[in-house]
This record gives sequence, structure tokens and C-alpha cells, in this order.
Amino acid sequence: MPPSGGGTGAGAVGTAAEPTRPGRAALAETMRNYQVAVDIFDEGVATKLGLNRTDLRCLDILDRQAPMTAGALAQAARLSTGAVTFVIDRLESSGFVRRHRDEADRRRVLVEIEPEARERVTGLHLPMIADARKALAEFSDEEVEVVCRFLRTGRGVFERNVPE
Repeated sequence: MPPSGGGTGAGAVGTAAEPTRPGRAALAETMRNYQVAVDIFDEGVATKLGLNRTDLRCLDILDRQAPMTAGALAQAARLSTGAVTFVIDRLESSGFVRRHRDEADRRRVLVEIEPEARERVTGLHLPMIADARKALAEFSDEEVEVVCRFLRTGRGVFERNVPE
């Protein structure tokens, strides 16, 4: 556990090794609480869909980047190719994805999310999206841009520091 008392993710912001500026501890605590809320929401969505969190994460990747090969999905999800084969098998047998031959290269098999599955997942997110839109209406465009910049920066920090 980092000296700041953080256990995961954002908890390392402002450790004892580096003095913090005012507001950094509150930011770290807010980020940790946000991460927990997202985890709880994702767990609820996964449970409602009858999926585990890894399968839901792969479904999200496919929703944003499909069609893609199993190898590309494995790389994007940071899973082994063997693990992602089991993920795709489970998602396919549950009707969430389908495999098909690449028309440009018949040797390649692509995976993509089924339209009905996309609708099911989106339906579970709609109440949260509506609530988020109401909450964001309180922020100016400039404030939203600062938040976006912060999140892009934070994403880069996390991606550069994934334990190998």
C-alpha cells in the first residue's frame, strides 16, 4: 500500500515520497471513490447480462473497435490468446458476438458484437447516461475540456505504468 494510504489506482497520487500540493490528497481520494463507483456499476451490468467482468471488458472493446481478430482482442484486453479464445467462446454461446471470415482475407476470422447484444448493453447504460448528461449540464464547455484533458493524461499515466 502506498504511504498515502492508497491501495489501488489513484491512491498513489501524492505519496509521502513526494510532497503534495494543496488539493492533491482530495483529488486522489475522489479518484479512488470514482474508480470504486465505476467498478460497482460495471459489476452490476455484467451480472445483469450474465457475464463476468473480463467478458464485459472484451465486449466493450469489441463494441468500440470491431470487427477484430481474436489476436487483436487479446492484445487490446491484455489477455493471452488462449484466454481470449475462451472469452469469445462464452460470448458467442451467449449470443453476444459472432465469428465470421474476413471477406478481404478468407484465412482470417473476425469477431464482432451482435446488434441485439449491443442494444441489451446500451439499454442497461441508458439511465446512467441520462443522469450523467444532467450532471454534466452544470459544467461549462471549458470545464468539461479540462476534465477530458485530465482523464486523457491519467489514462496515459496508467497505461505507461501497468505492472508487467
